Amino acid sequence: MTNLQEKLDFLIEKYDVEKRATLKDEKTVIIDGRDIPLLSHRLERRFTELKNIVQGGTLVGISVMRVARIVEKGKDVFAELYRELDICQYVLGRKLVGITAMQNDNTLNVIATAEEGIVCTFEISATLKKGEPAKDKHEIISQRGIACDVVVDAQLRQDSIYLFGSENQKFTDVDFELYGLSAEDIAVVRSAFTVAQKGTEEEQLATDSELLVLVEKAKISAETGERQVI
Repeated sequence: MTNLQEKLDFLIEKYDVEKRATLKDEKTVIIDGRDIPLLSHRLERRFTELKNIVQGGTLVGISVMRVARIVEKGKDVFAELYRELDICQYVLGRKLVGITAMQNDNTLNVIATAEEGIVCTFEISATLKKGEPAKDKHEIISQRGIACDVVVDAQLRQDSIYLFGSENQKFTDVDFELYGLSAEDIAVVRSAFTVAQKGTEEEQLATDSELLVLVEKAKISAETGERQVI
């Protein structure tokens, strides 16, 4: 976290932001003594572009959003669901109004209904070996095309540069001010900076509360086998 805090301090000083922001962890920033959820995934460029495609009118008659995410063993699948539910609502610009969940140990399948009848499906599992980066894919199907954050005919996200030699390496820089960080770490720093700069603490807290309700409804559905209405 030290490296990320240094990058955050650099941005705050460079742009003369008055508020002090301290990263508590990768999901939380402390501002004015309060813990503020970051929702940093929203600052990943792929989700920003998906949102633009959906809400900018490129896709018409959206019917389905499909999500698949695999993380390392031991991770909480409902914590991953929290992330994916927010991505779904953020990209679609619509609230989720119903949810059905089925859990089998470290795997979770969820079907949620968004406003205007859009169906969102989530396939989440915690099966990767320790230290393996998470794998995910987000696809939106409409009457006029399909949008996805993984290129056509690929199962995994690709990096920009690959270096093959005695030790294989790969590089993807997506931020001209934060070289050397992964896309996920850049999103953490940018999210904390944005909250401090724009003063969106209350908005972040309200969204967090909504998502916690959705996750709790999913847990109830997984236990009872019944669809839950939000």
